[in-house]
Amino acid sequence: MVNAQDIKVTGKVTEAATGKPVESVSILVKGKGGGASTNLSGDFSITAARGATLLISSVGYLQKEVAVTDNVVNVTLDKTDNNLTDVVVVGYGTQKRANITGSVVTLKNEMLTRRQVAASSNLLQGLATGVTVQQQSGKPGADEASIRIRGVSSISAGSAPLIVIDGVVVSSFDDIDANAIESITVLKDAASTAIYGSRASNGVILVKTKRATQNGLKVSYNNFFTKQKATAIPKRTTAIEHMELSNLAEQNRTGNPNAVLYPKTLIDKYKTTAANNLDVIDTDWLDLLLTNNGLLQNHNVQLVSGGDKVNVFTSATYLKQQGLIQNNSYEKYDIRFNPDFKIHDKFTVSGVFNYNNSRAINPSTGSAEFIIRQAIGLPAIGGGKYGEGLYGTAGQTNNRNPLAMAEAAGTSVTNYNTFLTKVGFTYRPLKNLEVEAYWARELSNPTTKTFVKNVDIYTPNLSTSNYDKIGVWPGSTSLGQSYANNIYKTYLGQATYTGRYKKHTAKILAGGQSELFTNSFFGASRTGFINPNQPYLNLGSGVRDNNAGANELALSGFFTRINYNFDEKYLLEVNGRYDGSSRFSQVRDKQWGFFPSASAGWVFSKESFLDEVRFINFGKLRGSIGALGNQNFNSRYPFDAFYVASVYNNPNNGTSTYFNNITTLGYALLATPNPDIEWEKSKQWNVGIDLGFLKYFNLTADYYVRSLTDMILQKPIPDLAGGYAFPFINAGRMENKGWEVSLNFRRKYRDLGVDVTAMLSDVKNKVTSLAGNPFLDGGSARTQEGFAINSYYGYRAIGYFQDSGAIKTAPVQFGIPFSSNPAVGPKPGDIQYADTDGNGKVDANDRTFIGNSFPRYEYSINVNLTYKNFDLNIFGQGVGKRDNYLSGTGAIPFASGDFAASLLNIHKDYWTTSNPNATFPRLLPAGSGGNNFVASTQWIRSAAYFRIKNINLGYKLPASWMGKAKITSARLFVSAANLLTLTKAWNGFDPEINNANAEFYPLMKTFTAGINVNF
Repeated sequence: MVNAQDIKVTGKVTEAATGKPVESVSILVKGKGGGASTNLSGDFSITAARGATLLISSVGYLQKEVAVTDNVVNVTLDKTDNNLTDVVVVGYGTQKRANITGSVVTLKNEMLTRRQVAASSNLLQGLATGVTVQQQSGKPGADEASIRIRGVSSISAGSAPLIVIDGVVVSSFDDIDANAIESITVLKDAASTAIYGSRASNGVILVKTKRATQNGLKVSYNNFFTKQKATAIPKRTTAIEHMELSNLAEQNRTGNPNAVLYPKTLIDKYKTTAANNLDVIDTDWLDLLLTNNGLLQNHNVQLVSGGDKVNVFTSATYLKQQGLIQNNSYEKYDIRFNPDFKIHDKFTVSGVFNYNNSRAINPSTGSAEFIIRQAIGLPAIGGGKYGEGLYGTAGQTNNRNPLAMAEAAGTSVTNYNTFLTKVGFTYRPLKNLEVEAYWARELSNPTTKTFVKNVDIYTPNLSTSNYDKIGVWPGSTSLGQSYANNIYKTYLGQATYTGRYKKHTAKILAGGQSELFTNSFFGASRTGFINPNQPYLNLGSGVRDNNAGANELALSGFFTRINYNFDEKYLLEVNGRYDGSSRFSQVRDKQWGFFPSASAGWVFSKESFLDEVRFINFGKLRGSIGALGNQNFNSRYPFDAFYVASVYNNPNNGTSTYFNNITTLGYALLATPNPDIEWEKSKQWNVGIDLGFLKYFNLTADYYVRSLTDMILQKPIPDLAGGYAFPFINAGRMENKGWEVSLNFRRKYRDLGVDVTAMLSDVKNKVTSLAGNPFLDGGSARTQEGFAINSYYGYRAIGYFQDSGAIKTAPVQFGIPFSSNPAVGPKPGDIQYADTDGNGKVDANDRTFIGNSFPRYEYSINVNLTYKNFDLNIFGQGVGKRDNYLSGTGAIPFASGDFAASLLNIHKDYWTTSNPNATFPRLLPAGSGGNNFVASTQWIRSAAYFRIKNINLGYKLPASWMGKAKITSARLFVSAANLLTLTKAWNGFDPEINNANAEFYPLMKTFTAGINVNF
């Protein structure tokens, strides 16, 4: 019934900032039933009483109340700045953010360019809940981060996510300049990733590079220059400290208070005589080795040209990064060309053309990590460098000197060329139908040339006050060269139909994809080079060796997705993919697998019963469930037998037979096949909520469970089968449970803009079955049913033995009772271990799980402030719980490894009767630590931390300054990374690095200045 006072009201709803019409806006009469919504042009019509109040709301906009005073009511809406109206990239298409029912995070370009990094994978750290990003090295060309989405997802088949750039699967996105990236979308749950089937069990990262969208020509230039230094690196003792503490350790070992390794006269001489590199040597290894300034520079130029028919985006990047040591650098060129050609209104041709060339230089005789480890651990009394080209023995019998290794013993140079080509078209035969197809090919050619040169080694001659050559290191010259050819091809065709009827909207996607990977490689080496300036294989006169190989992998899949929503209030999505892999046996019908998913959402904020609830801007509940597969383990043909053959220059390698004075070349089984091997499978369910409230707050929360079955393991077989590689089988089960919360506040206070995001997430892993295997042992780490994968396994340390009486009354340690012999059994100052099984003795049966290195309770806070022309970003990130097991040089005083032994400064906190609660047990010489250094809680250290990851301050130059220069905009900025770290980790050790043996390349603390200019 229409009241007499009711009138027909018409109007138009537009966006306040742009004036564009807003469709699907809800128009309700306050306190009444019924309503209307705007059409594509923003127009609406509704019946209401004069003087009534219209409630006008839409996803992504602030709700508005308008009084009815006339027959025409035009309304403008302000955006809520929660990005709900954005269209985001999802698998094989796009979706409006408000309609997404899976767990998806999108990072825009402005979020990515606030940090200046050499490897783009580091940009993700702390920006997406549930995404663990760990950088383990600051080494040039190797400072990329490992990425895991929602925990570890396999024992043997890897946990790295699938990375897709502009629709093409790639191995990493580290070489793309952040300025060329338009957005990065992270797909986390099964509903959002199932469209990628067998390759998406670890999550998916979609990278979309920029394309031209506007008419005219625009040019931009971006650069930054960075000074780098190590965040943390352990300091070692001086020459005098080394000698005095070595004597103390020898006295502890022998029980003789007069035992010395270095006489008092020598120590006194060091105390009274300045270091002279002759008879008083006090080498600061780190000071001599870390001589590079670690400079990093990056330059990026972009040209964007747009028109009615042709749009082109071009980006060119140059990066150069110096390491901390000599002959340690990385250089990169990257050129990207993204054209779009509008043939006519219904047909568009697009392309992606990318060329990347990189060059990494490293020392040839050892990794930079190993060289730094030696510099950390070598004693100061060893001769380092006496002058230009005069390298000392480093106090080692083998004459290996880390300075010589870094500076003079040759280089290993790796050149990496990558060509990516993608050509495709989009055809719209009907208004609601879009057909798309493309072909892509990525070719990569890594080549490495490693040349080892001899270095002359010298020793001081006190009689001449000079240095005598005593030999060369390493003793022989060699050259190794390798070449690989990797080709990835993919073909894709898909069609998308979108239908609308009143408040019903359906979108159907169907397509197919074929992928082929081929790899071939060749390597050769020679020894015995006379002229170090002629590193050519044909000039090597010594041992010759060659090797080569090839393999391939094919994948095919058919996929579909159906999206349905009613009035953008009730949402439903169904996905399915049918995948085939050449890794599995066709004969046994194991090649193909079907991976479905479904998800639903309810935008409860659009319900009429919440019309009067003003503090909720937007609310959506989400739920999803799905199944995925994984086939990414380290065997291309696990279903087939592999054989090794004799070679003519080595017929006695175990595969030949000798009979009747004749050697017959033969074959032997190398890997045991399993034709029944099939996909790893994972099932995941996810529930979540997206909530906008109090106008300026946005909350996203998720809880998920991921169950993995048929995990691929290598199962031991009886010895009688021979010494072959164990077969791959489907055996294990594992479970991840986790939750994620993200809270954002965004508001404008006149000239001050505030945007703050806080994130917190956790995931807990448990292995639930190993199919009869009691455990998988990895030394100090073990995988066992009922515990997290790769958990630390060892003894529980309960302090130090403070006196002989405590040793006598304690459970016998490792079968050795108390003895008065100083070289036998535990002594005061040694570590006491718990008898966990209570049988009166400590042995291997008392080991238990003592920690895990996977980060727990990851959190971050991102603060963005703008005031007039200034902008400030402060980004902090941390881990609430993580364990780090330290061993070798990183834990043991006088740990020698395979080089001369010394101590770090932290080792000076050792046990004595006056220091009973020391960090370290009593000092003992190398190899004499008894059971003090077995894996135990003594060497498990908390690696929890909070770190100011980045501070970036920018200033946009006033437009009035740039008019004559034809500059559209310019921004100057300075930034600092890894500026402050709060942690309980040992001094000199970075909590982010798994530095178990002190063999690591430190992360970098950086100071940067740069400019962004647009013309």
